[in-house]
Amino acid sequence: MAQKQDPLPDTDETAARAPRVPGRRVRWRGPSLVVGGLVIVALGAVWLSRKELADDFIAGELDSLGLPATYEIASIGPSEQVIRNLVIGDPRRPDLTIAEVRVATRLAWGLPGVGRITVVRPRLYGSYRAGRVSFGSLDKVLFTGSGEPFRLPDLDLGIEDGRALMESEHGRIGVKLSGQGALRGGFEGEVAALSSALQGGGCRAGRTSLYGRLTVSGARPRFVGPLRTQGVSCPEQALQFAKGGAQLDLTLDEALDGGEAKVGLAAGAIRYGAQKMAGLSGTARLTYRKRGLNAAYKVTAKALETPQARLASLELDGRVRSTGGLARFDIEGDLTDRGIALGDTLDRALLSAQEAAAGTLGAPIAAKVRAALARETKGSALDANLIVRRSEDGLSLVVTRGSLRGGSGATLLALSRVQALLGEAGAAPRVTGNFTTGGRDLPQVWGRMETQENGRIAMRVAMPDYRAGSAMVGVPRLSLVQDAEGALTFTGQVLMSGALPGGSTRNLLLPVDGRWGARGRLSVWRGCTDVAFDALQVSNLALDRRRLTLCPARGGSILEGTPGALQFAAGITSLDLSGRLGATPIRISSGPLGFAVGGSHPGVIKASTVKVALGPPETASRFSISRLDARLGRDIAGTFDEADISLAAVPLDMRQAAGRWRYAGGVLGIDGARFTLVDRQPVARFQPLVARDAALRLADNRIVADALLREPATDRAIVRADIVHDLNSAAGHADLAVEGIQFDDRLQADTLSRTMLGVVSNLRGQVRGTGRIDWNSRGVTSRGRFATEGVDFAAAFGPVQGLSGEVVFTDLLGLVTAPDQTVHIASVNPGIEASNGVLSFEMRPGYNLQINGAQWPFMDGTLNLDPARMQIGVAETRRYTLRVTGLNAATFVQHLELENISATGIFDGEMPMVFDENGGRIDGGFLVSRAPGGNVSYNGALTYKDLSAMGNFAFDALRSIDYRRMEIGLGGSLSGEILTRISFDGLSQGTGASKNFLTKQIAKLPIRFVVNVRAPFFSLFGSMRSLYDPAYVTDPRVLGLVDAAGNRRANGPDATLPLAPPPLTDIQPPVSEKTP
Repeated sequence: MAQKQDPLPDTDETAARAPRVPGRRVRWRGPSLVVGGLVIVALGAVWLSRKELADDFIAGELDSLGLPATYEIASIGPSEQVIRNLVIGDPRRPDLTIAEVRVATRLAWGLPGVGRITVVRPRLYGSYRAGRVSFGSLDKVLFTGSGEPFRLPDLDLGIEDGRALMESEHGRIGVKLSGQGALRGGFEGEVAALSSALQGGGCRAGRTSLYGRLTVSGARPRFVGPLRTQGVSCPEQALQFAKGGAQLDLTLDEALDGGEAKVGLAAGAIRYGAQKMAGLSGTARLTYRKRGLNAAYKVTAKALETPQARLASLELDGRVRSTGGLARFDIEGDLTDRGIALGDTLDRALLSAQEAAAGTLGAPIAAKVRAALARETKGSALDANLIVRRSEDGLSLVVTRGSLRGGSGATLLALSRVQALLGEAGAAPRVTGNFTTGGRDLPQVWGRMETQENGRIAMRVAMPDYRAGSAMVGVPRLSLVQDAEGALTFTGQVLMSGALPGGSTRNLLLPVDGRWGARGRLSVWRGCTDVAFDALQVSNLALDRRRLTLCPARGGSILEGTPGALQFAAGITSLDLSGRLGATPIRISSGPLGFAVGGSHPGVIKASTVKVALGPPETASRFSISRLDARLGRDIAGTFDEADISLAAVPLDMRQAAGRWRYAGGVLGIDGARFTLVDRQPVARFQPLVARDAALRLADNRIVADALLREPATDRAIVRADIVHDLNSAAGHADLAVEGIQFDDRLQADTLSRTMLGVVSNLRGQVRGTGRIDWNSRGVTSRGRFATEGVDFAAAFGPVQGLSGEVVFTDLLGLVTAPDQTVHIASVNPGIEASNGVLSFEMRPGYNLQINGAQWPFMDGTLNLDPARMQIGVAETRRYTLRVTGLNAATFVQHLELENISATGIFDGEMPMVFDENGGRIDGGFLVSRAPGGNVSYNGALTYKDLSAMGNFAFDALRSIDYRRMEIGLGGSLSGEILTRISFDGLSQGTGASKNFLTKQIAKLPIRFVVNVRAPFFSLFGSMRSLYDPAYVTDPRVLGLVDAAGNRRANGPDATLPLAPPPLTDIQPPVSEKTP
């Protein structure tokens, strides 16, 4: 079975072991294990002294492993076994070849065992493609998926001239290994790996080699030696490394799943875009266990140059930590440098700004900054702490702190919590963080950086006032965004004092919104801009501290410039001005304002949202005008629309005013005005009223106005107001005249005041009166008198008719009356009408109505409304009590027109009524007869047909009843059913009742008669009438209580009642009608 193969030619190329493929467990049955197994089998054959059987046994074992192989058994002896020309895999392209395997025999406890295994000229071939390592037919032995921890085999191994070759899309790597010793302790050898070229990720590395000493101690392999490369070039990333290397000292753990390392780094020149350095060196100590890395390092970059700065020696000293392999890691370090100089880019930008701002306050500012930077950056020092972090959110760079100190020791730049987050592949990093600048003669700037979603770099900046001679500039806030082409877009606010084109300013606060192109073209305020200032000189107008809105000409910018030239042009989009109108202070603000003046045409002004305050601020009268037109000539005149007018001391405002105005000879006049008058209170006491053809004059700081106010829905005249107001003293008055307000279906009390909602309704009648409102710096007072000849309305306790009288208000606006206002009430009907009553009440502050009481003559007695209090305009539970005193039952029966009933007795009682969100109800009402009682009798005839003799006998006996005490209890919903409980005590036959032996016996017994009536409130008294008037009682035969003969129905299972009673019919018609 021997088969020969050409040995692997000697070459400098060797290959390092490829990394373990994720998802595949490597079972370390390397070639030495295979050979070891074969040797053990060979020893058995020696012991059996049967070479042929050994050959068969080896072949069978290879077949069981699925390894195609050829070999020669050279010799099998008691001290050594030799196999030659071992070939595994396709003989034309084998995966492993071994020229000779020698296995020494050793005795242990008198028994033969395996001694040193010597492998001569082994050649291993493998590949790494698409992230997968393969050794051909050996994969089934090497990658078994076993989950057991790895251990080096317990073998004494010698390797003579061992070599391997790994091929991949990144290049070819050759490996050479020689050595001997126990694999779990004592092995010593040399290993070398070499690749002439490697490439990947757009980068290409030159000749790269690894050489060193390999030893094993305590089952832990160790490698010590250098890694060298001739250079790395990445054209796509503009990155280039000169030749460099690293001194390695690596020690692996017993399971090869972790270890420790010491690294010494040295590299030549490095260039990355416009950044470059002369060299890089450093050291590191690493520990990797349980898929976690912990390392300490120190790296130094020599002569680092960027367009912004030059650094002599930049050092980075820190630690590295990772978990989950490299899925999450933190690289932390302290960055220091002691020799920094300013680059050319920043200085050129400042010089360009200085030239563009010539003749304005910007030129001395830029010159001072340039000089200070050139002086301070000589001999400056850098100190920062950096963290590179990888997490589920991506890769980020964090600068927890950083400072650049100038040659004087002052901090020129400080960074804190700066972070650059790299998200998805291809996405721009997201930058956040804070920075400050300072130093002698340099601006103090605070800023925050961040990256927008579109990848542009943005900064938010603030700077206190920075002065250069007479010029001053400050930045309360500023946002800067730079695109990929270098153009800078900025928005924010700038505070400045000094020279401006065509004038000067003091504390001018400018919102900035513009663009500085890459070629130096400046364009600022391409839209309308608010401008605030403490002082601004424009032509002959000196303005106080105010705010203006400036707008550019169409298609241009307010400020445009090129190097050496600036242009400034603006209009006004809003006003916020202060000054004086004659002797009266005035403040004017507005929305958009357009003006045009020139040539032979008169000036025209069109403004919107104009606000004017006349008088001292604390007592100013205010005018807010949505639209204002003016013609500028000898006089100023125009129209206004949608104006709101508020006199400070008057709690009533005019809204939606419109009319004509004119200012001439020191007099401001308004004619033909229309407006809506509204209550200024948060909860309006009065509904809006409208006026037409109102007039106003303002002269000598005195306003005189008059208007007739109408209810808008009905257009009825409500009140005429004559107003006088002095702007100097903020005092004035309004005389009010109400000639007669007619209330009917179209106009109700709650139409004029929502506070009356739920108090009265269905108001009918007329009210007239007068009033006056006075105001001054001390406040507002008002008074008035209002009267009516008679109005009708519905109140909570029943309909009211004929209310008349006069009410005196001591606070008309607050609806407060004088105490004990008395009005006459012709009638009130809480269920039974009461006439000719008197009501006493008063309105107290806070819209509290105090009912002192009311009284009506009632059924030969009196009906009283007890004192009560209610707050108008709010939802609350309201309680009223009607008290009855001395009600005559005979008068009561007569009032109800109970024709066949007569009654005597005097009653007292009360009817408490409660009104809440559930409606109205009677709660515990009652009437109780006075002693000695009275009589109730029925005077009509019994007309039931075919009533039994016993029925007729009982009715005649109860035709007239005397009682000692009668109680009537009432309760229930006014809109639903009222439960009336009528109880009679001390019953006896009265005059007119049929008497016989049986009634005389019954009269000796104490009898109490109780009747419960449940009926709607307003049909209750009809139900009471039915107690004694058969005309109001349903025939019991119809109800199914008795049969046609008048006999009581059976209660057995066969007894039935009608499902629903037939329509009710009168049983006892009036006497005037015919009876059967």
